[in-house]
Amino acid sequence: MKAFVRAANEADIDGICTLLHSKMNSKIPVERWRKLMTYQWLDEKPDYGRIVEADGQVLGFCGMVYSDRLVGSAEVGRRTERMVSMSSWYLDRSLRGMGLGRDMLASSIADPMMTYATLTNSPKPLAIQDSVGLKVLEDHRYLWQKKSSPSLDLVTDALTIHDLVPTHEQVILDDMSSQPLTPYLLRADGYENLLFFSIKRKAEHITWYDLMYASDFKHFSVHAQRLADALLPQSPSVLAADGRFVTNPTSDATHESLPVPRYFRSERVEPHEVDHLYSELQLLDLKLD
Repeated sequence: MKAFVRAANEADIDGICTLLHSKMNSKIPVERWRKLMTYQWLDEKPDYGRIVEADGQVLGFCGMVYSDRLVGSAEVGRRTERMVSMSSWYLDRSLRGMGLGRDMLASSIADPMMTYATLTNSPKPLAIQDSVGLKVLEDHRYLWQKKSSPSLDLVTDALTIHDLVPTHEQVILDDMSSQPLTPYLLRADGYENLLFFSIKRKAEHITWYDLMYASDFKHFSVHAQRLADALLPQSPSVLAADGRFVTNPTSDATHESLPVPRYFRSERVEPHEVDHLYSELQLLDLKLD
């Protein structure tokens, strides 16, 4: 059997979804896997990632979810960067041990003009990620729990938020409107800060409010405890943010190592500019580890 790596195209979508559903995770239905290739925020996708093809069959896949993101700030200037959320790296058992999995991943992250991030990881392939040049994006997070009554100005209605934020953030709200995320507009100290949270029940029946995006991470860090007081229910819950999103954490924050580090590769953006939007997390409705 001759197997080789190539870019995935539209004709491969059915084969990719069948492979991922039947071999990688049957709990995720085929139609949900299809979302990795049919997201609407980018009209012209370069491809859908990389596949390993053998005898006309798709037997390996490394998904690539593309987005064009505005990074920088009003003070130093903003620019658009192409970001890639890596997803669903899988190779059929019959082809393992031949270097095809590594080749597939290396081919996926070869363009130095793009920024690549893997936000969900298994501990098994970390050595391969190191070997192809991926670096640790994050290895810890901060947690806050509810401590007192809320005293914070939060806008919770998405349409109202849309009218209050600048145009580039309206685009984000529109793009994420159908995704499993909750937006808030934090108003404090004369600033408005757009936040997105993923709210999901995790182990031990704890509800996690995971920060996925903030328009101003410094502002978020200052008010994180007040946010926890305002957002978290009385039932077991926690507000969480990756370490790169938190500047000068206060004594209210608990430091915690991630179960598995997140990885990235970029010659163009700083780690704090890589958030959790426009990723497999939303398309597959995954929990952030």
